[in-house]
Amino acid sequence: MTAKEKVITCHHCGNKTLMKEVANHKNVENEELFQGGKYVHTYVITTIKEWHLYLCPVCINVTLECKSSFSEEIDYDGSPIIHKELLYPYKTIEENFIPEKVARAYEAALKIRLIDGHICAIAIRRTLEMMCKDKGEEGKNLYLMLKSLSEKGILPPILNDMASVLREFGNAAAHADEEEISLDLIPSLLEFTQIILDYVYNLPKRIDLIQDKLGKKREEKRHQQNNEVLDHIVD
Repeated sequence: MTAKEKVITCHHCGNKTLMKEVANHKNVENEELFQGGKYVHTYVITTIKEWHLYLCPVCINVTLECKSSFSEEIDYDGSPIIHKELLYPYKTIEENFIPEKVARAYEAALKIRLIDGHICAIAIRRTLEMMCKDKGEEGKNLYLMLKSLSEKGILPPILNDMASVLREFGNAAAHADEEEISLDLIPSLLEFTQIILDYVYNLPKRIDLIQDKLGKKREEKRHQQNNEVLDHIVD
């Protein structure tokens, strides 16, 4: 495998295969910050975006990925947080803070979305079940597990309504005598699922990171003010 090759799951054909990078572009934006509105240079913040286009050797279709980072958004160990997003053929979930088992269940739904609406709906239902169990809910009744998450405040009412719609479609898909589930509905079902997973996993983590960053900024400002007072006393 070269630096221009990567193993990717193709969301056109569903195969996980080695793809060759056929194009890429990198954009770097720097912004200077000034203190107190004065033209006194403080520091520079940097936003980086990279786009990578890969060709699937199985179905000869392309996959477009985007990586982005922000100099002010760092992990606890000081390393930059890299956000990865699949822009084409389908915008998938951000997996940054989603547990591996839950993410894999959702990826299974994405792989089959253009092939079989019934199996995709069942995979979405399984994704919700994995999410509920990850949050400590037990049992096989998805309705009761979702209701419990809503009562605990993990799922707000509107997202609980979304989850109920997904559950009902999953139940209908599990019965062979039900009418066909239109592939036209699948993008909306997947979008509902993505919103729920982002709310349960990604949003709380991002809030924690921002709060932690704000706390550090306050501490740095307090430390700077204390030093200025000490310097003034010494003078």
